[in-house]
Amino acid sequence: MIWFTDASALVKRYVNETGSQWFRSELSNHQIVIAQITCVELIAALTRRFRKGEITKLALYQARKRFLIHRAHLEYEIIETDDRVIEEAIRIAFTHGLKAYDAVQLATAMVAAKQFDTKRYVFVAADHQLLTAATNTGLPIETPLNH
Repeated sequence: MIWFTDASALVKRYVNETGSQWFRSELSNHQIVIAQITCVELIAALTRRFRKGEITKLALYQARKRFLIHRAHLEYEIIETDDRVIEEAIRIAFTHGLKAYDAVQLATAMVAAKQFDTKRYVFVAADHQLLTAATNTGLPIETPLNH
């Protein structure tokens, strides 16, 4: 299977929270595709968890380091943000009322879907509004929140 994974799901690889154990156990079974902006969103999500006192400074730095190593070792196929993605994100933001980065995530997933076998392509997120919008666009979905 090919998982297009947004930051709300991918962060579960790096911190312990609902769905983390399931997500980690499934990683080896899937090709992981992410949007270019996921790199920024993931680091921001980790930093927010530290500032809220949910993770320690050590955990923040370890998670950041692991992510950067995974990215450098090409464990993720990164889809760049281009004009097609931006145009689709504009349409999605208007149609579904999503936040800007969520619209870009979904737009990237939709643009990337055209280059993969759509029978094996699943949008993975841990954000209910984003999952609803993905379902409404016809993408199959999965969420770590159910596990």
